Amino acid sequence: MTPPEAVLADLRTAWADALPGRLIGLYAHGSLVAGDFAPERSDLDLLAVLDRDPDEELLDVLAGLHAGLDRRHPRWAGRIEVEYVSSSAVRDAAAGPPVREHAIARVSPGELLHLLPATSHRVVTWSSVRDHGRTLLGPAPDALLPAIDPALVRAALLDHVRDWPEWVTGMTTPGARSYAVLTLCRAYQRLRCGRQLSKRRAAAPTAAAFPHRADLIAWARDWWYDSGRDDDLGPAGDVPAFVREVSAAVLAAEADARGHDR
Repeated sequence: MTPPEAVLADLRTAWADALPGRLIGLYAHGSLVAGDFAPERSDLDLLAVLDRDPDEELLDVLAGLHAGLDRRHPRWAGRIEVEYVSSSAVRDAAAGPPVREHAIARVSPGELLHLLPATSHRVVTWSSVRDHGRTLLGPAPDALLPAIDPALVRAALLDHVRDWPEWVTGMTTPGARSYAVLTLCRAYQRLRCGRQLSKRRAAAPTAAAFPHRADLIAWARDWWYDSGRDDDLGPAGDVPAFVREVSAAVLAAEADARGHDR
């Protein structure tokens, strides 16, 4: 299997050659940068910053680039997640509402390359890349991406937490459910402590906060990072209840904090 760094080097060269002047920054983020990358499981997460919003014409070019990368590295096909956003879209989002309409392009596991609106939900990723991203091409992320008000990031993250109880109903495989548990652990810790932890590192303190869910969290962590089997359901049936419980706890704490601030 091609090492992830070799895939990133190939991608960087191919994208730079195909998008001269259009691609102004390329950054790795996620588990590879956080230090808990699982070679058989984790995706390669990238943010590509463009000189202007992506459009259908660019989408055709990007589709060819991704198809070529998949041919050269078939074991990584479906495991490359890239979000394409213009620097102006990030600047407008950082300025807060009202925001003029922008489009982004995105490809991720189980999701074909497509255009979608640059909603405020995306500031969670953009802020994380600015603070922790690793430069593959262009200036350092904090030189290209503006600082985003932590209150805007928190509001977007809370929206994610509100949506998780609905999202998890469509997640039925052990992999999807372990991912749901660990992702919510990470969101819980970021909202509680203000720090972006990796999914692995967020598991233990969340288990301490929800001791009656410790076995479920341990199963999710071990399944994800120790090559769990697709027939290993473990306590996966408890995942929707866990998601509802943590989501409710986060939102109740937020409402209580706002009440005290008045």
